[in-house]
Amino acid sequence: MVAITQNLLQTLESQNTLVSTDLALSCVFRIHTKLNANKCKATSQEKEEVSTALTLFDESWFSSNNKRKTMQKDQYTTPPTSISHNSIVASNTLEEISTSMMLSTTVSPWTIIKKLTASDIGSLSRLLVQQSLVRHHILPFFDTDSVTKIESNGLRVTVFDQDSNSDYELVFKKWPSSKSYVFNGKWHENFVARRELKVGDITGLYWDPCHSKFNFCVLQRAPHHQMY
Repeated sequence: MVAITQNLLQTLESQNTLVSTDLALSCVFRIHTKLNANKCKATSQEKEEVSTALTLFDESWFSSNNKRKTMQKDQYTTPPTSISHNSIVASNTLEEISTSMMLSTTVSPWTIIKKLTASDIGSLSRLLVQQSLVRHHILPFFDTDSVTKIESNGLRVTVFDQDSNSDYELVFKKWPSSKSYVFNGKWHENFVARRELKVGDITGLYWDPCHSKFNFCVLQRAPHHQMY
């Protein structure tokens, strides 16, 4: 009876020991599992933080930003080139216009332009020239002695006919009665008759200081012969 009781007690102790061991192992396993779970969770959080950090400093962000800056730079750089080209075109256009204006407004050498009247082609054989034109465009080229002769008895001068390329001698003098100056002498013979000048013809005269003579030209013929 005693032996049986002892066996039962040993069996119970063995079972208790096994139960304790199982409980201990179960606890250890649970603790280990929890630690692993916490470790995994911590690792996951660390990965998320690292991922966030990488996202904040992602090289692709800098690449995209630099690309955007480059595009903006090109956008602001291109217009000046276009403006420069437009400026060149505008400058060339203005230069052409200026040249055209200069050519169209070239100062005529014919400082004395006269529309012939009846007295200019009449029997008195004289071409009248306004006093103001003579004093402005002719007398400044002559010395004092020559001016004195012009103001009195007259000065012999050479008149070159550009149309016929020929020289003729006339007398240039002041005409006191009309307060003007005249070319007379053989004016009628050498110019009116020879060139068949008519009333309304427009003639031009100017003093050529390089050759010391007057230049003459018929600039425009009258549309029809006028009778007086």
